[in-house]
Amino acid sequence: LYKHTFVYFSLGVGISSLHLFCHINNTIPYNLTLFSVDILQVECHPYLNQRKLLDFCKSHDIVLVAYAALGSQRLKEWVNLDLPVLLEDQVLCTIAKKHKQTPALVALRYQIQRGVVVLAKSYNKKRIKENIQVFELTPEDMKAIDGINRNIRYYEFLLKTVLIPA
Repeated sequence: LYKHTFVYFSLGVGISSLHLFCHINNTIPYNLTLFSVDILQVECHPYLNQRKLLDFCKSHDIVLVAYAALGSQRLKEWVNLDLPVLLEDQVLCTIAKKHKQTPALVALRYQIQRGVVVLAKSYNKKRIKENIQVFELTPEDMKAIDGINRNIRYYEFLLKTVLIPA
């Protein structure tokens, strides 16, 4: 794929779920920049804010794209139902009430203000319109949301189903 960027078949290289590889040795592969990666897509939300990875990406001009930005849909086939529900978090709910927004919109806004691209899927016309509402979180709000990071990964199934060579 990388060689195709030189002959104009693609405009850039993106990687998804890098955590599969990082999980093995608990490190970021710093040779990532050797491949001129432009986009990195990972699970990222207030309970898994990926601060170190985001800092690394920013320092190497890599765009971080978040999937599961609102936590999970709580489908037992995909996630551990014993994990806390992100959108019921007291900090998110308090900030949402303060701004007259939903906890989901606060979670999305948090990522946007951090410079993370968010993938928010909805088939509901009302929610799609809500998702583009503009409001600003204060520095205090951002710090409070940073404080709820618990390193909770909702989509562990990827780690269990993908075979990674030793």
